[in-house]
Amino acid sequence: MEGMKVLADHEIENAIARGELVLNADPEGCVGACYELRMGNVYYDLTEGEKRFAVDPGGTVLIKPGHRVILITHEKLELDDRTFARVVSKGSLFSIGLSPVATYADPGFRGRLGIVTQNISDKYIELPLLEHIAKVDFTILETPAKRTYHGQHGFESKIWPFRHELQKTREQLAGDPRLGPPTEVAPPSETSDAVSLANLTRRQIDADRKHGFPVDLTSDEDRCRQLSKDLVGLMGEIGEFANLVKKVELAISRQGYAGPKLSTATPDLRMELADAQIYMLRLAHLIRVDLGEAVLEKMRVNDDRYGYLKEG
Repeated sequence: MEGMKVLADHEIENAIARGELVLNADPEGCVGACYELRMGNVYYDLTEGEKRFAVDPGGTVLIKPGHRVILITHEKLELDDRTFARVVSKGSLFSIGLSPVATYADPGFRGRLGIVTQNISDKYIELPLLEHIAKVDFTILETPAKRTYHGQHGFESKIWPFRHELQKTREQLAGDPRLGPPTEVAPPSETSDAVSLANLTRRQIDADRKHGFPVDLTSDEDRCRQLSKDLVGLMGEIGEFANLVKKVELAISRQGYAGPKLSTATPDLRMELADAQIYMLRLAHLIRVDLGEAVLEKMRVNDDRYGYLKEG
């Protein structure tokens, strides 16, 4: 028997030349005892409901602060029954805030790899197409594996099925003593810059958990059902706001109509707007988006769209 061995760079390069081990490869990526995998043209944002993003030529992957993503490699692996691969992330990436990666491909695996990582920094991270994102080394076994890989091969059409049954909400675990009491969140000072949509969302969702309102839903079916309920609530609050504005307008336009003045109605209008905003925070949480970030992004789009309307 030859014994197990880890392939050196020139051995990996020779295998690539034969159309083995790594497809769509760049021979220059063979270094030391590994091949450096590159960023492909697809990634998934798990924090945004497993949303799939395609990257155009010359484009970049955008990983938002706190978001967990799956980066799909440009290369495909082709492993026979005597070869397995180990994958680790590039140190240059976790030095800027991406969590370290360590994964594995069994003998018999074929296809593009998914690299799961999270942006643990407070900065946006952009990865250019074909950026080196991980290193893979290959080990040759003494004998062929008896039970080779039989799962989904790569990421040609979708990501692997997630075991959502292992994820539980606080409501589902009610009564478990390991949870402890709900975290109390002090309301932010109205005179500080802590009043942000992100902070308000966290405070509202924590309060909803404390009161037993459903917020930590994992299945699309449950989330869509709750979205419909909260949308009805939002429309109700908007309707109450509109009805009060109508009465103010009628008091102004119709002589003898006994409606409130705008100054008198403002406190109630303020509360109706607050109720509507609370529903907006809940809706954003349910679809797993940062509402403040979305508003700023839309403002930038509008600045570009309506820039020609500048005065002067």
